[in-house]
Formats: sequence, C-alpha cells, structure tokens
Amino acid sequence: MKTTYAAVLSFLMLLGLVYFSFYTHKPQQVSDLDTPETEFSTARAFQLLDSIAQKPHAVGMPAHQEVQDFIVAKLEDYGLEIELQSDFAYKAGWGALSRAENIITRIPGTGEGQTLLVMSHYDSAPHSASKGASDAGSGVATILEGIRAFLAKGEKQKNDIIILFTDAEELGLNGASVFVNKHPWAKEVDMALNFEARGSGGSSNMIVETNGGNGELIKAFAEANPSHPFANSLMYSIYKLLPNDTDSTVLRENGDIDGFFFAFIGDHFDYHTANDVPSRLDPESLEHQGSYLTALLEHFSNADLDLKADQDYIYLNVPIIKMLYYPFSWIFPMLILGWILFFVVLIYGLRKMSFKFIEVFRGFLPLLISLVLAYVISLGWKLILTLDPKQADILQGFPYNGYELLAGFVALTLALVFFIYKLFYRPDSAAALSFAPLFFWLMIATGVAFYLPGASFYIIPVYFGLLSVYLLIKYSKPQFFILTLLCAPALFIITQYIKEFPVGLGLKMLAGATLLTVLLFGLLLPVIGSYKINGKLAGLFALVSIGAFIAAYGKADFTEKRPFPTSLNYVYDVEQEQAFYATYNTQLDPWLREILVENATDDTPLEVNPPSGKYGSQYNFITAAPKNFVAPSQVYTEKDTVINGERRLDFVIFPQRNVGDMILMCPKGTLFNRLSFNGQEVLPRSGETHPLENRNSDYLLSYRLADREPLEVHLSIAEDAALSFTLFDYSYDLLENSSFDLPSRPKNSMPMPFVNTDALVTKQHIQF
Repeated sequence: MKTTYAAVLSFLMLLGLVYFSFYTHKPQQVSDLDTPETEFSTARAFQLLDSIAQKPHAVGMPAHQEVQDFIVAKLEDYGLEIELQSDFAYKAGWGALSRAENIITRIPGTGEGQTLLVMSHYDSAPHSASKGASDAGSGVATILEGIRAFLAKGEKQKNDIIILFTDAEELGLNGASVFVNKHPWAKEVDMALNFEARGSGGSSNMIVETNGGNGELIKAFAEANPSHPFANSLMYSIYKLLPNDTDSTVLRENGDIDGFFFAFIGDHFDYHTANDVPSRLDPESLEHQGSYLTALLEHFSNADLDLKADQDYIYLNVPIIKMLYYPFSWIFPMLILGWILFFVVLIYGLRKMSFKFIEVFRGFLPLLISLVLAYVISLGWKLILTLDPKQADILQGFPYNGYELLAGFVALTLALVFFIYKLFYRPDSAAALSFAPLFFWLMIATGVAFYLPGASFYIIPVYFGLLSVYLLIKYSKPQFFILTLLCAPALFIITQYIKEFPVGLGLKMLAGATLLTVLLFGLLLPVIGSYKINGKLAGLFALVSIGAFIAAYGKADFTEKRPFPTSLNYVYDVEQEQAFYATYNTQLDPWLREILVENATDDTPLEVNPPSGKYGSQYNFITAAPKNFVAPSQVYTEKDTVINGERRLDFVIFPQRNVGDMILMCPKGTLFNRLSFNGQEVLPRSGETHPLENRNSDYLLSYRLADREPLEVHLSIAEDAALSFTLFDYSYDLLENSSFDLPSRPKNSMPMPFVNTDALVTKQHIQF
C-alpha cells in the first residue's frame, strides 16, 4: 500500500510540474487602472485598444485614417513631434504593391548613446472584416501605454528611442520597407523591438531576428530580465522555415538591423478574422507583451546596443531559472557526452546484473508499438475532416474546438501507452525499459545537431533520464520523490511543444503532438515504469479522453461566437460578357447553397480568377449568375515606342469604381528587360537576368488601392515578344449592392480570411 500511495503522490507531482511549467509561461495577474502612472497598465492599454479596434481598418478603408489620427493624437498628447511618411513599396516575392503611411516619432536621448526602435503595425487584415484587435492593435496599444509610462518617470535615457507604427504590413510588409529603405533615421537604428500577434491569446514568443550570430542578443535579453520569458531557439529555427515574415524580417534583410519580435499564437482560429475583436483578446497575453516592453525599454534605453556577434546560442526558457543558454559550439560535445553516458550506464547495469541485454532489447517493442499507435491516433483528425468537412474551411487549420480535440488525442495516446507498458511491466523492469526511449532521444538529438541545431537542447532531458536510470540501478528500491523531481527538465522542455505545434501550425501537426507524448512518456519511465497503478492510470486517461471528445463535439457546430468562414464573389468577364458566382469554400452552408443554386458542374471553368491569399486557395464552386454591368478599369497608353529593337511601353490603369485591389496577370514566359509599378522598380532576383523571370504562374502583381489611385506600369521588352495582360479588379461591395439583391450573410458565419471575398470582380484582357 505504501508503494501505491507513493506512486499516486509521484503522479500528482508530475501533473503539478506540468501545471507549474505552463503557469510560468505568461503573467497570471493583470494590471488594473489603479496601477501607478509610471508603470504599464493592461487595463489602460485595453482602453486604447477599444478605440483602435472599433472597425476594420485595412489600407484603403475609411477607418484606416481614423486609427491613424487616433495614434497621432495620443503621441502628441505625450508631447512628441509626429512625422507621417508616405510612399509606395513593392514586396518582391509576394508581388505586393501599396502606398504605406507610417507614423514616426522620436524620444531624444542624452546624445551620448545609440538608437533603439520600438515598432508595431497599425493596419488590420484586409477582406475579412477583421478589426485587428490582436493583429496588431495589441502591439500598438502595448507601445502607446508603455511609452506613456516610460515618459511619466521623467528620466532622461542615454539612447534615442524611435517609435514606428508601420502601415501596409498585412499587404506585403510595405510600411517597414518604406521606412528602412527611404527614411534617413533607419540608418541610425542599432536594434529593434517589434510587437505582433498570430492569434488572440496564449504566451508571447520571443523570436530573434539577426543576420549574424544571436549570442550577444540572447545574453542581453537575459540581462534585461523580463518577468516571464517565453523563448527557445527551436521556435526561431521553425519560424525561418515558414512563409511568415514580419516587419522585423524587412529590417534585418534590407537594413541589417538586429532585434526581437514578440508574438502570441494561441486561439489561432481568430487570426485575420472578424473575431479579432478586443473582447476576445486574452488580457494575460496583453500583460505579457507589456512585461516584455517594460523590461526591455528600461534596459535597452541605456545599454550598449552594439550586439553584433558571430556566435549562435542555444536558448530556452526554464521555470525559476528563466533563461538557459549556451553556445552552438557545445552542441556536439554535449551530444557525444550523451552517447558516452548512455553506454556507461548500460554497461553499469549489465555488470550489476540489474537486467539482461535481452530485457533492454525487449524494451524497444512497447515503445515501437506505442509510436505506431500514436501515429494512428493522429489520423483521427483526418477522420474528423471526413465526417465534418466544413472544418477544412478554417484555413488556419486549428478549429474552434481545437484545444479539446488536442487534449482528447493526447489523453487517448497516454491511455494506450500506459496500457501497453502495463502489459510489459515486471518488477524492477523500469531501468531496462528506459533505454529504448533514451536511445530514440539520442538519435533525435543527433539528427537535430546536424539539421535543426536550434533544437539541440533536447539533449538536456536525456542527461536527467540517464541519471534517473543510474539511480534505479544503484539502489534496489525506487526513490519516487527524487526520480519525480528528475523528470522536471523533460516536462518543462517538451510539454510546451505538444501544445504549441498543433496550435501554431494547425492540427495537421497532430502526429507531432502524439509522437512527442510517447517519447516524453519514455523519458518518465524511470519513475512511471515503477508504478503498479498503470492500469488505473490508463483508465483515467481514457475517461479524460472521452470527456475531451464530448466537449469537442459540443463545440463542433458553428454559432455567432464560432462563425463559419464563407466566401462569395461575383465575377464578370468583360470580353466574354459572362457572369459567375464563385466561392472558395469546399463546403456550402445554406446561405451559399441558396445563392449558388447547387448547380455547379465539373465542366464549369474555374480559371476565372487567380489563386487567392497565402494558401493559394482556388474557387471550388462556381455557377452562372445574372449579368449585371460592372464597370471595368480604363487603360491609357502613355508611350509605346521601339528603340534599338526594344519596345518601351508606359500605360496607366484607372479604376472606374471603388476598387480595393487589382491583380495583374501576364503569361509566365514573358521576359521583361525592365519593369516598374508606380515608380517601384522590380529588380531581377538572385539567379535571374530579367525581372520576374522565374515565375511559376502568370501572377504578376497585387496592388492595394487607396483613394482610387491609379496603377502606372512602365516596361521594356524585346520588340518581337508577345505581350498581353489580364486584369482583375475587386471592389468589396457585393453584399451591399442593391443590384444583386443577395440575402444577408447569416449571423453564424463570417467572411473567410486569407482570400479576396465579398467582391465584385471584373476580368478584362489588355492588349497593346
């Protein structure tokens, strides 16, 4: 009975360590309105946010100017002089053109220091009715409140502080490009702090942006001592592999400006949607952003900002210690030491006759069975998509019941793993069973050392696992308390990824979560393998899994709080005089079904529009629609001459209605000698001799209009080369246009994010 009680207490300790780890990831208390004026107050920041995020305020929208005016007025209230920087920018790779209007001000230092840049963007996501509370109203409010508190202290800092609110970030990071390439202050910036969001809750990740080594930046971040650092080198390694650049990337690439950016990614289903409103923003996430800004502003306003380095560091946050870091040069020595210790402990156990080699080898069987079953369990997400295909129209990949589903799949994995290891349980078998997962973790550590070095801290839990096995071999009776404490590094380091990967990258990463669950279980085997209650724990986790899936089922429907994303466009082909209704949805709700009349056919042409958004979405349903005239743009040729065998053409496209976006297409084989849009020269990319030479589609340009400003195109091309364009104009007034008499979008749905939707679209060919 005593052993059973000890096992129960040990298991409760394990749960407590997991809870403590997540508890330390972000602040648990939120500062209120009674907070002293010289300190950051989340409540005051929320008051600012309520004013910023009242309406959608993407570039070209009426509320965009209102938000700009509000920010300018607040900064002027702080006694700061404001500059508005306005210019066009073109984002190569994205093909994105827009006019950006940046808000810039400066707090002078003593004149003896360097320059710190604090920034966020103030435009909201276009097309989806997003009010931009999290992305990035939270960043704007954090900086406004943080700067107010900083100035309220009345102290003179050593370094200059530039405050920058960029524009057109959502369109192609264009505001950051305008600043770093065209503003004289950009050359003075030594370091930048950028505040962002990719959801409406969760802990704020610190990510490093640098062209060189991160060593000095990480040490400086640790010295600044933020209260709740949430950072690790693996997240940055993954970030660099994904197409999710931020304004910080532009500063790094175009200005060689190092820095940090901070972003929370929880509640990813709200990202870029109409649900990105202040009431859905987690106050603790805003508090977390404020805690970063307060600590780093206090530190870097007077610190040496020359933090260029050649050496990279492994880094991660750990409860109590806060930040643990060491140089990349330690990776292979630590890896080699891990392998040496593995064989030393193995040989020690064999020589003490604590187990036989066949028992160690047999330990691979339950681990392999568990890994296979964990992968099979992860396929449950595909089964859910088959049974409820509407979930696939949440393009972020993380549904409203994603947390419940994740908990259910992880609990089910644990239930099966506990049951499998119960079948292989023998008295004193915990040490022998532990070598298989330790071997797997050493293989993982070896792989990441070569291919993903930012994850090389995975070797640390292996050390503690080997120490636990050594203690099991040395002492005949398990010391549950000590062995449980030795599990802490594994729990602190690994559990966060079981959650973060599926939340940030979508439930398509569920296999990563379930497989990590098995591998984490393996690191805990020195203590769990000695339990005699594993059968009961298997039953407990089975019940937890059932409860989580029931809760997930209860949130599987779409309501006003959990709206279904829908898209609808009216496309008018000017030359063919044909009209279509089209949707990017893979599944039709009653509203879409009513409009599309359920008569889409396989032979209906789907090439009426280019792919849309970051996911390259295509129309999935299209049907003929009544022909209503929609005014196409007018094209005027300013110059069309041939000089020395080269054709030089200048033309202007004037919108004839309130167009929000223009997409310009040109056959991908077309070779331009020169190409510019609204004065922004398109330069050949690496390996190219012509601008946009290696396009993999006909897509040429996406231009976001403000105040119906025309598109000016200047190009030169070989005299005998064929030249034609296709232009798509988007005006986002389909549902308000009385000529179409469409039913209103139901309250349990919302505009689909990441695509051009609710638009009147004209398609026209341009020939010269």
